Amino acid sequence: MKENNNTNKSLAEVIKSRRSIRNFTTEAPPIEAVKEIIQSAVFAPYGGATGIPLNEIRKIFVFSQHTEPMEKARKMLLSQIKKNARKINTLLMLLPCLRKKMKPFSNRLNALSKNGIASLNEASHFIVVAEKKGFPPIEKQSIAHAMQNMWLTATNLDLGFQLISATGIMSKNRQFLKLLGLSKGEYEIDGCVIGFPQKYPEMTKEINIDDYATWIR
Repeated sequence: MKENNNTNKSLAEVIKSRRSIRNFTTEAPPIEAVKEIIQSAVFAPYGGATGIPLNEIRKIFVFSQHTEPMEKARKMLLSQIKKNARKINTLLMLLPCLRKKMKPFSNRLNALSKNGIASLNEASHFIVVAEKKGFPPIEKQSIAHAMQNMWLTATNLDLGFQLISATGIMSKNRQFLKLLGLSKGEYEIDGCVIGFPQKYPEMTKEINIDDYATWIR
């Protein structure tokens, strides 16, 4: 990992080089790098109008590879994925009209239920962000801000990052919430993994802004 990372890349370079990494080495990053990534999540925007302190609104849980809690979390997640896959498959059998819309998601869920999530077995850390539910319900947006901050920070540190979006289905799983010390119904959650990538991806090709932006005049 490079030294003085914060001065070696511009923000534009970090954004352009951000990628989802699916294969990791078994090497663990320095703990200070992990802390820096977590700190970036703390600084992400949140629903502050509630008047509740941030450390009650946002909670961050860090699982480390080769530990009992990580093994439990991995098994619980896989079990829930399999359960959801069975539900979706049944739904598509009963309502064929939904197949066109839901088939890609169903295929992905079935693949995960069969093979698991490889990066959960490889990446050094599994990070879960929990955001307290409130009104208006903006906890999912707040978690997305936290994940983006961690993703960009990991990229700047030459570390790999992958969203584990299936973590969101665990927000109603009592066993998993108990593992986190949370009560059911109070928090929305999502997760990611970080670690050293087996291969660093290439930079994004230049894009034409006019293909994406419409100037309203």
